[in-house]
Amino acid sequence: MSSIFLSHNSKDKPFVRKLADSLRSEGHVVWIDEAEINIGDSLVEKIRDGLDKVDYVAAILSENSIASAWVQRELDISSNREIAEKRVILLPLMLQHVDLPGFLMGKKYGDFTTDENYEQSLKELLKVLGPVDKHLPIEPEDIEELKAQLQAAKDYAEAIARLQEHQNSSFSSTWTPALKAKVEEKNKKFPQHIVINDAYAFNAINDNVPVTLDYLLWAISKTMRNGAHPLDALMQMGNTYDKAEAMIEAYMAYLGNPKH
Repeated sequence: MSSIFLSHNSKDKPFVRKLADSLRSEGHVVWIDEAEINIGDSLVEKIRDGLDKVDYVAAILSENSIASAWVQRELDISSNREIAEKRVILLPLMLQHVDLPGFLMGKKYGDFTTDENYEQSLKELLKVLGPVDKHLPIEPEDIEELKAQLQAAKDYAEAIARLQEHQNSSFSSTWTPALKAKVEEKNKKFPQHIVINDAYAFNAINDNVPVTLDYLLWAISKTMRNGAHPLDALMQMGNTYDKAEAMIEAYMAYLGNPKH
């Protein structure tokens, strides 16, 4: 029995559910986002731990997923693990004909681009996952560990799905080197903010004063306690209030409390 995480964009959910059902019917453990879950700030660390334990990560490749920064992050984590462990972990599954990301070039992919290919491609995927001993005894503690891993994966996937539905665009295409460096610094200190910082960090005025989620939240709390914060004036001069609002709305969506 193998465990496999289906990294995908929420718009490809019908196919992902079908594939998950097929794999589960063969005795494998499949992780996808299906639960309605409220999450906490420790989510990113938990899913990083979960992805480090799963046997395989299947990349469901489509126009939707290739354009998703969140799918890209999941695949980056898995790719790094593949290099470290020197074994195959990432399994590309082509749902639509798209250009493969650089780190997937040269890999054989499962062709699920047509209904006619489904059964044959499924058989090939099952060969990679290996045989299943359906009579293998499972210790109670192993079951509990699997449940915990599944919960962590569902937490993460549901949060990413919420954020995908909320997000319209990313600010990262306009980043300066200084802002990029600041984001990398803050992501190490606050890993739970990675998915927000990587898309929504911005400079308050012109190309100066990098604003990451932790700094914006701190400035807001200072304003609530003591009145106007200098960041408020800088954003007014830089006309970047809209970016601050987008960052906060994305964070609320990520936490499961989207602004209405």
